[in-house]
Amino acid sequence: MCPREEKALARCLRDALNTYIPHLVTGLPEWNIPPCEPLFVPSLSVQHSAGPITVTSTFTDVTVTGPSHMRVLDVKVNPRKHEVVAKLSIPELKLHGNYQLQGQLLMLPIEGEGKFSAKYGDIAALITIVLGRQHRPNDVDALKCQSLSVKFHVGTASMQLENLFGGDGELGKVMNNFLNENWQTLAEELQAPIEQALRDFFKPLADHAFATLNADDILSP
Repeated sequence: MCPREEKALARCLRDALNTYIPHLVTGLPEWNIPPCEPLFVPSLSVQHSAGPITVTSTFTDVTVTGPSHMRVLDVKVNPRKHEVVAKLSIPELKLHGNYQLQGQLLMLPIEGEGKFSAKYGDIAALITIVLGRQHRPNDVDALKCQSLSVKFHVGTASMQLENLFGGDGELGKVMNNFLNENWQTLAEELQAPIEQALRDFFKPLADHAFATLNADDILSP
């Protein structure tokens, strides 16, 4: 149970989240929370043009590991706005899956298809939760997570694509080097689907955590 006073409530929620997050890899069956890692992204696409290289790529069956190592740094509660905002640090996210790529490198057609791996490091994330009321017959209203959004900033990123240019080692090395030298653009292109995956990670936790509380204990009238 957390106190109602805003600063104490924020600290209590921060500590509770840091306690529960590591357990989300295997899930919490006693609270009907399924395993939440690895995350799964069905597909995403990237279109990039810079200098001599123009690339269109599609990534499918992407798994994401690493969210369970995050830490909640700060939580702010605004009962009047019915809002909770949390700042988090994620040391690393690892992505694995399949890719298809085509484009041009110095007028030379490039293509590839196979496995890929990527890493995001030093991630700062901001989670915004809008709270609402869930009516309970013959009882006070429960609190509910009405909506949850995630935004994050990446400190470092890298990617490795296998089987570029039909397995040509030198040309493949050039292309992988280009992608890693331009990782900021790559991270921006992949940001939206990764934010959605992180939302899917946090939503079950938020749904359960807030459903155990009475709305009148948190929300202002």
